[in-house]
Amino acid sequence: MAARFRQIFVLLLSILHVTFSPVSSAQQQPAAAPAPLQLTLKQTVQLALKQNPQRVIAQLLVSESDRNSQIARSALLPHAGIAASGSLNQYNVQSIERAAKPAHLGPFQIIEAGPNFSQSILNFQEIRGYQIGREGTHQARADEQTTREIVVNAVVDQYLQILRALATRDAANARVALAQRLYEQAAELQKTGIGLNIDTVRANVELQNERQNLIDAETLTHTTKYGLAALLDLPRDQDLEVADHLDFYDLPALEKETLLNQALTLRPEIRSLNSQQRIAKLTTDAAGEQRLPQIDFSGFWFYQGSRFNNGIPAYTYELSLQFPLFTGGRIRAEEARARLEEQRVGETRRQLEAQIVDEVKSALDELTAARNSVDVANLGLKLAQEEVAQAQRRFAAGVTTNVEVITAQDALARASDNQIGALYQFNVSRASLARSTGEIEAMYTK
Repeated sequence: MAARFRQIFVLLLSILHVTFSPVSSAQQQPAAAPAPLQLTLKQTVQLALKQNPQRVIAQLLVSESDRNSQIARSALLPHAGIAASGSLNQYNVQSIERAAKPAHLGPFQIIEAGPNFSQSILNFQEIRGYQIGREGTHQARADEQTTREIVVNAVVDQYLQILRALATRDAANARVALAQRLYEQAAELQKTGIGLNIDTVRANVELQNERQNLIDAETLTHTTKYGLAALLDLPRDQDLEVADHLDFYDLPALEKETLLNQALTLRPEIRSLNSQQRIAKLTTDAAGEQRLPQIDFSGFWFYQGSRFNNGIPAYTYELSLQFPLFTGGRIRAEEARARLEEQRVGETRRQLEAQIVDEVKSALDELTAARNSVDVANLGLKLAQEEVAQAQRRFAAGVTTNVEVITAQDALARASDNQIGALYQFNVSRASLARSTGEIEAMYTK
């Protein structure tokens, strides 16, 4: 009997193992990593403007400033409400008038309910507060646009760094393949007795150097992508791939004065300072207008009685006038402080304008130099490739050692790096000029 129970128990365990083991193993398997996100430069900029944390924070500040403007405006609009109260009162008459003995009045109850209202008729402080709040919204929008420009500039620069790293990796791959062929050629010539062992060793050293350069280039392609993923606020398990390449654009002629006027008009930092200047002026006006009268209107209309069944309408309408006579010098001090703020904003504007002029001029000169560097680098690469081919033929013919070949390889490596650097600098300078004129977002989102 015991043996039969053991057999049944073992059978049940087997059934449970077969039934639940596949599910458990499936549950324990890690989720597959998402496919790499392939992005063009335009798509990358659009994604950054959608979810970059700095851009999101700037948009929240715009919404907050807009709400502050609405709060300031509410002080100028009518206010109304419903109020109701009930009380039971008793008074000592002796505390009100002289009496021979204490007497009391009450107890009696009062019940009242109805609407109350208030309206500011003339209050310059509240008017200026609303105007300052509205101008603050304009400033916040300009600051948000500045943040967008900064984010786009950072994303474009990081994307271009990835393209440069990929171009460097591809060039390193090509140089490794070339060094491998030249090493094999030197080894073959040594076997036939034409070449020397030193030639083979020298070619092998060059091959190992190029392999090391390839390792460094491969690492750079990964680290630059991590920086772009951080700017895009991507999930940590999300990889990305770039779909563009370093290119040269034949740009139209650029006029320095036109670019300067455009920058001093379109840069969001200038618009922000314009709003700051208007806010400072409104603050100065508000400080002086505290000497002017303030007129308010308020009142209530209550249904009032000792009980709910004997009430009659009771109302009060009140017009109040306030006129400051002496404030201990506070108004004069606030005016002086506001004028100092106007001066500070004006100096900041002049400093910013000088900075913008410097940025535009520098970016234009750098772009011009980069355009010329691309032509020089392309010619240098072509000549270096011809030099390698000639040195390879001379070495194969036994005319010389492979010192010429190694020298030509080094020259080719420098020429290749120069071409990649020139293309990179051209694209960076183009983005820098767009940033200095306030058009970088428009350029890379069209």
